[in-house]
Order: sequence, then C-alpha cells, then structure tokens
Amino acid sequence: MFMLQHLVRVLIVFGVCFTVGCSRKPPVEKFDVGNGTTLALIRSGKGGPTVVFENGSGKFSGIESGDRLRKQLGSLTSFVAYARAGRAPSSPATSPRTLPTIAAELHTLLEKAGCRPPYVLVGASLGGVYVRAFATLYPDEVAGLVLAESAHERLWFEGDRLMGVEPGTAIKNTIDILRARPDPVSVRELEDLSPVWASGNLGLPGKLPDVPLVVITGLKPDRPESQLKILRQLHGELFATSSRGMHIVTSKSGHNLNSTEPELVANAVRWVVEAARDKETHAKPEPAQPAQ
Repeated sequence: MFMLQHLVRVLIVFGVCFTVGCSRKPPVEKFDVGNGTTLALIRSGKGGPTVVFENGSGKFSGIESGDRLRKQLGSLTSFVAYARAGRAPSSPATSPRTLPTIAAELHTLLEKAGCRPPYVLVGASLGGVYVRAFATLYPDEVAGLVLAESAHERLWFEGDRLMGVEPGTAIKNTIDILRARPDPVSVRELEDLSPVWASGNLGLPGKLPDVPLVVITGLKPDRPESQLKILRQLHGELFATSSRGMHIVTSKSGHNLNSTEPELVANAVRWVVEAARDKETHAKPEPAQPAQ
C-alpha cells in the first residue's frame, strides 16, 4: 500500500505545467464557443503555421501558458495561448470535461478568433493528451505536434498493473488527494477523464495524423525509476506514430521542462514549425539532441 500511495503522489506531478516567463502580455480576447461557455485567448506574432499552446492542470494552467516559450521563439510565427473553461479569465465549464468537448471548444475558439489552420499544437503534461485528442478529431487542421512531458492515457493504467491492483485505483487515489487542495478545476478535469485513465484508451475514432512530431521526456530522478521507465516507453510509442518525428530524452529536467530547459522545448517547436513549412523530412537541429 505504501508503494501505491507513493506512486499516486508522484503521478500528481502531471498537473505541473508551463510557468510564466514574460511580464508583457498581449491583450486578452474572449469568444463565445457555445453552451454558455466563453474562452479567453492571447495571441502574438504573425505568419504560419499558428502555434497553439495547451497547458496541463495546476497552478499555472491558464492564459499565461507559453509565455516563456513565446519569448524564446521571438518572431518565428503566430502564437496563441488560451485558458480552458473553468480557468480564469475564461468562464466556468458548463459540460463534462471530456476529450471531445475540450477539443471542440478549442476548435470553435480558433475558428471564432479567425486563427486559420493548419496549427502546430504544443501540449505540456495533461495538455499533451488534449492536443492529441484535437489532432485525432481534426487531423486535416494539424501541421505538427510537440508533446513536452506529456501525460499518457496508459500512465495510471500501467501503474495499477505494476502495483497489482484493480484498474482505476491509482487515478481514484490521485483524485482523492487532489480534493484536499484548493484546485477544484484540476480535480474535475482529471475526474471527467476517469474512464480514459482506468481503461488506458482515449476512446476516440481515428488516429494521429502523420505530421512532424517531437516528444520530450524528462528523466531527472524526481519520480520513481519504475514510473520513468513506463513513461519513456509510452513516449517512445507516441514518437513511433510519426514518420517525421524525434524523441528527445533529457536527464537535466524532470516534469517541468519549460522552467529547467526552455531552450529545449523552444528548439522542438522551432523544428516542427520549420518542418511543417517544408512539408518534407526536415534535418534535426543540433541543439535539440538528447541531453547527456
């Protein structure tokens, strides 16, 4: 039981997300995406494809997502960051936080804001699952993906299997622990995806488009070795879904890559944007090699 509790506490780290890196922000714009829900976004830059940032859960999961990366990337292309329903300054969520709902709300937001596809989606932590859902449901509108320390639908499932407990045990205990914290939105986001975590399946039709893809895994020992082994395997499977991808493994960082190695994430985004523009296999940049 001690090992299970330790695993559960470690899995909570997947609520960590991109942190704030810039003091100047573009103005906040708000758009009605239906069902009484208003989402807020900020945007900057110009050109395409548009980079869309999707954060994880936790303290820094709102409109400020991607600020540090935007500063790193300068005037590379157009950037959009937004706050999911329930996170200020967007309105409260009016429907269950399922993968199709999250993807549809983002799709409507981009459409209403006049942000035309294709998009390069950057997902951190839980945001990695959300952008994969978007790419699966709207494959023709996605030009590339960057998954920075992405959560995975089989993470809790494999944790249950490792501990020899019933499917759904680890995620249930994780949610119970989070209930004691002042973050009901994160609890709801994880809870509404309980069927996904318990089954280890996104439950979506279709598959990821074959677009430029970078998966980044942080192997700094801030989690048990057994979990890091599972995570590296799952991230490797994601990388294998693209014929134009790479899997960056760094020992310098743990989960919060944007704080410890923002240049690594920025280089990954830059490579995907340039590869998407070329629409052919793009030479992998030297600065974005796995850390030793």
